[in-house]
Amino acid sequence: MRWATEKRTAFRIGAAAGIAGVTLAVLSALAVLVVIQDPFADVSAAAYMKGIAAMPGLWVLLHFAVTLGTSLRLAGLLTVGETFAGTPARPLAMIGNGFAVAGVALLIVTYARDGYVHTFLTQTWEQTGSVQEAIFSASSRTAYSTEITGVLLVAGLAPLAYGLAMVVSSLYAKWIGWLGIAGGTGAVATAGYLYATGLTDLGYGVLYPLFGMLTPTVWLIAAGLQIWRAPALPSLTEPALAEGQHA
Repeated sequence: MRWATEKRTAFRIGAAAGIAGVTLAVLSALAVLVVIQDPFADVSAAAYMKGIAAMPGLWVLLHFAVTLGTSLRLAGLLTVGETFAGTPARPLAMIGNGFAVAGVALLIVTYARDGYVHTFLTQTWEQTGSVQEAIFSASSRTAYSTEITGVLLVAGLAPLAYGLAMVVSSLYAKWIGWLGIAGGTGAVATAGYLYATGLTDLGYGVLYPLFGMLTPTVWLIAAGLQIWRAPALPSLTEPALAEGQHA
C-alpha cells in the first residue's frame, strides 16, 4: 500500500511538471511573438533585428523560459507514457515516449540556439550598421526547419501515439485520447504543409498556433489533470499482486 501511495505521488509530480512546463513554454513563446518580434512576420531582416535589439535581455530570458518549460513538458509526456505500464497499450506509449524525447530535444536545440544566435547577429548589426542578409536568412530558415521538425515529432506523432494508447485502454477519458489523435494528425499535416509552402499566413498564422501550440497544450493539461486525480493504474497494483502470489 505504501509503495502504491508513493508511486501515485511520483505520478502527480510528473503530471504537475508537465502542466507547468507546457504552460510556461506556450506563454513564453507567445510573449516573444507579441512583445518583441514575430519570427514568422513578413518583415525585413533589419526590422526583425531592431525588435530584438530593443529588448535583448527579455529575448534571451523568454527563450530560456521556453527551453525550461519544454524540458518540464517532457517530464509530463513521459509520465503519461508510464501510466500505461502493465496494459496492452504499453507498446503504443513507448512509441510516444520515443517521439517525445526526440521532438523535445529538437525544440530545445532550436530555442536555445535561436536565443543566442539572433542576439549575436543583432549585436553585430548594431556595431557595424549592417549584416549580410543571407547569413540572417540562412539562420532563420535553419531555425524554422528545426522547429517544424519538432512540431512534427513532439506536437504531432507523440500525442498521436499516446492518444491511440488512451483509446485502446480505459485509463483516460476517451475524449482526451481522441483529442491527442486529432491534434497529432493536424500537427503532422501542418508540418507537411509548412515544408511544402514555406512562410504563409495560413500555415504560421492559423495552423501552427492551433496544432503546434494550443491543441497539444490543452491535451497535456487534460491528461495531467486526470493523472493528478490518481486513477487506479495497473502499474500501481502489480507489485502488490506479485507479492500476494508469491506468498
